[in-house]
Amino acid sequence: MTRPLPMVFLLAAALLSVPIAGPTAQQPAAQADFVEIDLVVVDAKGRSIHGLRKEDFSVKDSGKTIEVETFSEVTGPNPDDPDSARTVVMLLDDTGIPATGTQAIQLVARALLARAAPIDEVAVVRLHRREDEPFGDRIASNARIQDYRGGSSPYASWSTIREVLERIAEISRLISSNTAKRKIIACIGSPLICDIPEPTYSAPRQFERAWLGAAAEAALANVAVYSLIPGAVPLRAAAVAEATGGEVLNSTYDMGPPIDRLLQDASNYYVLGYWPADDSAAPHRVEVKVRAAKGAKVHARRLR
Repeated sequence: MTRPLPMVFLLAAALLSVPIAGPTAQQPAAQADFVEIDLVVVDAKGRSIHGLRKEDFSVKDSGKTIEVETFSEVTGPNPDDPDSARTVVMLLDDTGIPATGTQAIQLVARALLARAAPIDEVAVVRLHRREDEPFGDRIASNARIQDYRGGSSPYASWSTIREVLERIAEISRLISSNTAKRKIIACIGSPLICDIPEPTYSAPRQFERAWLGAAAEAALANVAVYSLIPGAVPLRAAAVAEATGGEVLNSTYDMGPPIDRLLQDASNYYVLGYWPADDSAAPHRVEVKVRAAKGAKVHARRLR
């Protein structure tokens, strides 16, 4: 039985202030590239739902209903199979978290590292430490966690938000070749940094480009962004976690269950493949629904 992870109460108060597949015989001559989407299906209590079939899913791409061509379920991890290793990169917020929250973020990061299986590929990247790459062993990860400091970089409105999105895009590119189909970026920190909303019509153009760029790179690499928030979380729609097929997971006391949920999603998911009707350069909205038990939720990326 795992022990609850105590959080620093000051932190909670501060937080409140594609791959391409080969063609088939049915592929039209001018058909777009094959699309694969990995997605998680959970019940009302956040537990993985297994045993679903291809016909249980429906997909819309840019508003058009698409026929699902390929389907598989992934379960794991298998400690005897290196190919089932999960890829998780922790992105530590060093801007939205005050100095008093340093210990809380370190506790969450160490707990995630401890709960991961020995075969898993887990790395730590501090947001504004450009020398940190999403690779390395457990010794390097522990050293980065130890050296992490909340509030070490100032917040500069649109500039900082753009930096976060560019960091997500960069990490996605660097881990795109990892064996795992579904990969996780676990942003640990404040919702201000870890769950950036989709830009509105009044947002600066460079912010819109950065947001779409991060979503596109995450889609190409099969990366889902999860926000691990120690403390209360304001309700946000159409933010980075939701758009990439991840989720916002938080707790004001014990971050163990959110961490376990993230690791569960990293190794228990479905992969759907289809030929899109449109392959223009514009972003495409993707919608996946499932016919399953009442209360079932699907977490799949919303853009490609």
